Amino acid sequence: MAEHIEESAVFSCPHCSTELKLAQHEAHCVNGHSFDRSREGYINLIVGGRLPTATTSGDTPESLLARRRFFATHSYMPIATALKESLGVIDGPVLDVGCGEGFYLTHIDATEKYAIDIAKKAVQLTNKLIPTARCAVASAFRLPIMNHSCAAVFSVFSPHSFEEFQRVLQPGGTWVTVTPGPHHLQQMRPQRDQSILEREERRSEPPVQAQHAKRIQFDLDLSIEAARDLFSMTPLVWQTAANATPTTHVSVDVWVSRGTAS
Repeated sequence: MAEHIEESAVFSCPHCSTELKLAQHEAHCVNGHSFDRSREGYINLIVGGRLPTATTSGDTPESLLARRRFFATHSYMPIATALKESLGVIDGPVLDVGCGEGFYLTHIDATEKYAIDIAKKAVQLTNKLIPTARCAVASAFRLPIMNHSCAAVFSVFSPHSFEEFQRVLQPGGTWVTVTPGPHHLQQMRPQRDQSILEREERRSEPPVQAQHAKRIQFDLDLSIEAARDLFSMTPLVWQTAANATPTTHVSVDVWVSRGTAS
């Protein structure tokens, strides 16, 4: 019996940029490049299966599990709701760039869901959480995605490339980013002098490419367990003493920014 082949029309070969076809155990292109497909269904599209030594490997398994526990408290639901409202109902493929463990993608209303992350564990967790999503280990700065194949693209607190957004979006397609505002989790940050604070405030503005930006601000009073998970799932864990006890009262301050492909 011939192996069933899925037509993706979204994932592309990272070697030659032609369309990937998804079989049960692999993905392959017309030029003979092939990539293993896991039992869960995700594929690894990092060329050679390994990252350059200078490239960050993304979230650790520990930080991803901390995210899963923290999101279960529903503390970040205002962000998920604002993201969903900015994207609207998507008739076609939506791509989550830097999907983490999949929380935000579960809240998106779309007919087809795609997700990529540089961390293999993140992709495994997303694929298990959303079995109908098509997921891949991949870089946000060289998306293995066909030109003009996505109706929408979004990224939440993850590195991203607006040039890549423009390339993969259909004409008139929507992109949305969620980025930290100047006071985001300020109670958990290391103490900084005034000049550093001023530089950070300038960097914490919505992207210049945005056609619309909405600022979301609210305070959280957390249990010590939730505060530890929030601390552990952010870059703050690398900026502060590892054994520091995070504060349980924090300010959330984010920009939800939206634009369209030209």
